[in-house]
Amino acid sequence: MIDIKKIKIILSFLEKNKFLFDENVCLKEFSYFKTGGKVKLIVYPKTEDEIRLFLKFTYEMDIDYKIIGDTSNLLFLDDKVYGLFLSLKNLSTIKKNNDLIFADAGASLPALSRKALLWELSGFEGLEGIPGSVGGAVIMNAGAYGNEIKDHLINVSGFKKNGEKFVFNNEECLFKNRNSIFRQKSGDFIILSASFRGNNSNWKSIYKKMELFHSKRHKYQDFLYPTLGSIFSTNDIYKDLACNDKKLKFLLFWYRKIFYSNKIRKETPINRIKLNNFICNYYDWKFENQPFSNKTLNCITNRGQHTNEIISYINLLKSKLPQAIKIENEIIKDNILE
Repeated sequence: MIDIKKIKIILSFLEKNKFLFDENVCLKEFSYFKTGGKVKLIVYPKTEDEIRLFLKFTYEMDIDYKIIGDTSNLLFLDDKVYGLFLSLKNLSTIKKNNDLIFADAGASLPALSRKALLWELSGFEGLEGIPGSVGGAVIMNAGAYGNEIKDHLINVSGFKKNGEKFVFNNEECLFKNRNSIFRQKSGDFIILSASFRGNNSNWKSIYKKMELFHSKRHKYQDFLYPTLGSIFSTNDIYKDLACNDKKLKFLLFWYRKIFYSNKIRKETPINRIKLNNFICNYYDWKFENQPFSNKTLNCITNRGQHTNEIISYINLLKSKLPQAIKIENEIIKDNILE
């Protein structure tokens, strides 16, 4: 938590050192998922030196803050007032040297993927449709369609919380499925940039893969309502829900065989409305506002409900899934004003 009295001290520091910042930001308008109360301050450093200065100040003054990027993976709580966010969106440069790509933490994954296409470097095609930043992707080891951020990553550089510089190679990042040392020790590291090595290829073959992945994403991700993408790291949420339930596994097998045996129907996402209803009826789940996409139970959507309802739904899913399946979204419960 952060003490409201420290906000004035922070403001004085920001104004004195000519930082870019916003005050009293409405998170329902600012955040990707369009939820949340307010945040007192969002700071936008423009250079590495500004970040170092900010870290030195917050470390010495024992001031908590939350690092954010595009917020495309963050669920901010309604009715809460947060204290201090550090946004890296102004650090967004992407450049290359031979087969190496250097990307700042605030650069978007679609931009990284499309730059790689332009430079005829393959290995980043599956990242094109992930609406996040490079820094957030490294923390989560983000990925899709067989591509993960770790696959072509060489090293990550940034600051520790006390302002000390670090450079980690791929192995030191301790990457796992949707996990890394940066997620395990959340808040201890501020990622500034990452370097990658691509595979030299032909732009036509790269574009063909990107186009395929792009069309697949439109089939399985919601675009009608604000969404945070997949909630859990799984290829088949329905199969995993039935993993420890023999009755559901049997019923689901025949349900899919009867209603999804036709290939054309199977690939039509709208048909998952019936499948979603089947699962909800099986578990006797009832919702005042549907918290998930018509395309899959594994994608939360904001239809105007309170975040308490969304969290309740996430917990319902979690209670039925194997423990090994990890949540991909982050519910922001820290840095709330006292």
